[in-house]
Formats: sequence, structure tokens, C-alpha cells
Amino acid sequence: MKRFKFVLALALLCMCSSSIQAQSVKDIIEGVVNTVVGDKATNAKSIKGTWKYSQPACEFESENFLSKAGGAAVTNKIKKRVAPVMKSLGINGIVYTFDGEGNYTSKIKKRVTKGTYVFNEKAKTITFTPAFGSAYTAYVVTQGSTMTLTFNADKLMTTLKAVSNATSKLSTTAAIVNSLLSSYNGMRIGFELKK
Repeated sequence: MKRFKFVLALALLCMCSSSIQAQSVKDIIEGVVNTVVGDKATNAKSIKGTWKYSQPACEFESENFLSKAGGAAVTNKIKKRVAPVMKSLGINGIVYTFDGEGNYTSKIKKRVTKGTYVFNEKAKTITFTPAFGSAYTAYVVTQGSTMTLTFNADKLMTTLKAVSNATSKLSTTAAIVNSLLSSYNGMRIGFELKK
């Protein structure tokens, strides 16, 4: 995963090469990597606050995904295909609030869910345990006022069911999403949130 993010950082560095004259290459690489990866910024303290849905998110566990032709294009295509799914389930209006003491609230439209969460600093995951329903786990990255929560693609529909409680829409949605996701191994889908 680190190698994948490093390759992404180098690609961004190449695109911004005209502005690097006043800084050392090492400083720029570290800055880009920290921006893309979240570095050590993702910790229990950085999660605290209220976060609102911004857009879909897509990540790959494969370290060499971006080295394949069209890696970024595939990611954008998947985000565009997942956006209507998020909207149909009401996920595009989700708001998470973390109190910093292990309690969270999520709100979709008028439905409020309360529960507890556990942040795993080493794995960079959050396990949500709602008061009613099944627990689910998300990979988390925070960078400033942006948080990304992603889920293993093979468990996405189960997770969306737990998050949205929209069981009536899931059968049709599941077929669309599963056909899209079955082509890619090691993919994580979720959403980006803003503070």
C-alpha cells in the first residue's frame, strides 16, 4: 500500500515539476506523500468532530495498480458509477460525529444511529458498533479537514445496508455494484467526508 501511494506521489510530483525550483525535491516528495497518504495525521484525535459526505472514494490495495495503464481512469470511472448508488441509498447525505471518547452518531436524512467505535491506530481502521444492528469496519485516512472511510468491495453491500438501513433498494443496487466490483481485486470503496 505504501508503495502504491509513493508511486501516486511521484506522479503528482512530475505534474507539478515547474513549481519545485525554490524547494528541495526531498521536501516536496515528503509533502506530497503526506498529503496523499495522511502520514501519521490519522490518529484518534484527528477523527474527532463532525464529518459530512463529500463524494465517493475508491482505493486499491495493490501496490502496482497505478503502474498499470489507466489506473487513475479506472478509479474515476468507479467513483462515477458508485455516486448514483450512494445517492439512491441516501449515503450522499450522511453525517458522522465522533466524540473522541469512543461514541459516534451517524445521520442519514432523519434517521439517527448511535453507537460506539474503536480506532485501530496500526491498521488505520475504525470498527463501528451501532446500538442496533451489525458491526462494520472501515479503513480511515484523515488529512486536515478531509476524512476518507473505505470498505472492502466484497463487503460493500453488507456495509451499506448497515449504514443506511435501506434494504428495499439493495437487491437492484447490489447487482449493479457487484458487476462493477467483480472485475477488480483488492479494491475498497467508500466515501470522502469533510469537516
